[in-house]
Amino acid sequence: MATESKTARWKLVVGYTAFAVVAFILCLLLTFPYDAVRTRLVTEAAAHGLAVRIGGLRPGLSGVTATNVRVSKPPTPLGSDAVAALARGESGGLGPDELGEALVFDSVALRPSVFPPGVVMKLHGMGGTVDIHVGGLSGTSLNVDVDGVQASGGNLPKYTGVDMEGTLNAKLALQAPGTMMRGQPVDWSQATGTVALDTQGLTIKGGTAAIPMGGGPAMPMTLPRMVLGELKGDLQFDKGLGTVRDLNLKSEDLEGAGTGTVKLGRRLEYSELALDVRLKFEQAFQQRLGPLALAVNMLPQDRDNPGWRGGRLSGMVSSPRFGPKR
Repeated sequence: MATESKTARWKLVVGYTAFAVVAFILCLLLTFPYDAVRTRLVTEAAAHGLAVRIGGLRPGLSGVTATNVRVSKPPTPLGSDAVAALARGESGGLGPDELGEALVFDSVALRPSVFPPGVVMKLHGMGGTVDIHVGGLSGTSLNVDVDGVQASGGNLPKYTGVDMEGTLNAKLALQAPGTMMRGQPVDWSQATGTVALDTQGLTIKGGTAAIPMGGGPAMPMTLPRMVLGELKGDLQFDKGLGTVRDLNLKSEDLEGAGTGTVKLGRRLEYSELALDVRLKFEQAFQQRLGPLALAVNMLPQDRDNPGWRGGRLSGMVSSPRFGPKR
């Protein structure tokens, strides 16, 4: 009889526990503040000049996951009516002309972190993942890990206007003064840290790009097939000034190397580029460049490396310019 009594109590405990778990999950699903979360995400993004559209939301034990997320940069700031429409899960009659072409992510998981205090985001899309961790008490750390994103994945070719294939990997680790946890503005122009780039099998298969002609206005040109191969970069930042330690491109069509600096802005997209680039084009590749060969021939030959041509990458990260080296 003692054995039967113990077994009955065990079943009773398991039954109550299962009921409590199911009741908790149902309560979470039924009472989760979906509208409040969507509104907060959309309005915070709009404050930083981004338009966010969310297909669906689901809660988790440690955070929230958004599905079918579209992120774009509107050409002009969104009005209050447009932001309110996006917060309601509506487009407000706005299309790519008003919202900009969007990057699409299958899912975005958002949860708080304890050590250090902050926010962790995990984005799935374009065949890979993007992990973002931002937070801190005495300063703000930003860590971004791009892993296995496919250049042909999702709508990335449409977003860039260039039909590409290959794998994109990158790591960013920056520490800046100021902390959002204490309501202080974060000054990224004084950040210290590293940025590393690593691409594999990158190939441009077509599309259009704005190419500067002799330092004049950029002209849209049709791109030929171009094998870029491996692009590797390593930048070291100290108080906002980044120095290129390694920047190399190598493929069967061309080779490239870069030196120079990147000056961070208070907002990262406003960081200023000052990079000297050397390029060497294979003869067979030059012959199939077509009209683009005019732009290549405008680049001056490198004095120290016969067969190489020099260019200058300047402007901001959000709107880079490439022209002849002066």
